[in-house]
Amino acid sequence: MQKEKITSDEISVVIQGPVHKIRTKQCIDSVRKFLPQAEIILSTWEDTDVDGLDYDILIMSKDPGGILQKNFKNKKMYGNLNRMITSTNSGIEKASRKYILKLRSDMIIDSTNFLNMFFEFPNRCEQYKLFEKRILASTLFSKFAEVKHGKRQEIAFHISDWWFFGLSCDIKKYLLASQLVEEPYFSNYFEYPENKDKKSVYIKFSWRFSPEQYLGYSCFSKYFPDVRMEDCSDVSDSINKKSQICLANNFIFLEYKQSGIRNLKMACSKYEPFSGEQYLDLYNFYNFEMQYSKYCDFSYVPKSQSILFKDKKAGLKILRFYKHLYKLFDEQVAKKEKFEQFFIGIPVSALSLIPVLFRILRCK
Repeated sequence: MQKEKITSDEISVVIQGPVHKIRTKQCIDSVRKFLPQAEIILSTWEDTDVDGLDYDILIMSKDPGGILQKNFKNKKMYGNLNRMITSTNSGIEKASRKYILKLRSDMIIDSTNFLNMFFEFPNRCEQYKLFEKRILASTLFSKFAEVKHGKRQEIAFHISDWWFFGLSCDIKKYLLASQLVEEPYFSNYFEYPENKDKKSVYIKFSWRFSPEQYLGYSCFSKYFPDVRMEDCSDVSDSINKKSQICLANNFIFLEYKQSGIRNLKMACSKYEPFSGEQYLDLYNFYNFEMQYSKYCDFSYVPKSQSILFKDKKAGLKILRFYKHLYKLFDEQVAKKEKFEQFFIGIPVSALSLIPVLFRILRCK
């Protein structure tokens, strides 16, 4: 049976966030190239210079401001949750087409591979089924909620907010469920006396939930009364399993090779294995396939094959080596850090990798 074909004139592309002179133009130009008939909605801030940008609808909202994070010494980091909610919701409310592609203003489309994936994985289970069709999202940085041997604690309902594609009704149902938060209380949540005894799952951030987790949790807790968390530290096997089912039953998580969409600021969004150790904490296409076969289609056999996924201990060592090697050739990495990679990071990770390579060779 021939699959339904999605054409660009059925798509509203919502580009949200601050305008960068180079990256935002690249983003819009890539949409015009690969989705020529799409409706482009640019949702940004008042008094932004948008000269030279090829959009169909412009939305300029008042900037709610960001909250400076305290635990970063050499770099100013801000909690931008209210900014994201404002620019995203203002944009998708104006979308008029059957489908919505939501992009951050620093994303780029290299292909329309994601359209070919929309009708894949048709089976659903009734438990926590929310959307009419699945929503496509990025594996980076969608967290795989699971606690293993009490050592690595993953984060429930943490779905990457880089880009989403789906039916307009589903995208709106998901994103419009999030309301603006009370600041600075939300971003400094664990700094307040009443929360001092709690332990955040985020090392350097004090926010109640990360922006990605807040979006996911807000939506699923709105529609399912048994999905309840006080804050990001409120983790259990029960909430992790609910997160797994909700995500496996309502999303498809795609790597760059399946989506053709990447982040212009992060090289690892095109070469995911180079994101290093953190990659094993995240969804990848293999993880999604495994969860799909577990909860939605018992007969489905995962097509992804990689030692990075099947043997996590081996995969961790391989990716650590890749991470150090990649930093050595990354133009954005400082010379001092390159020196450390060459004399410390690469040799140490290579030594731990040698036994793994022998084991792989013996298995062949």
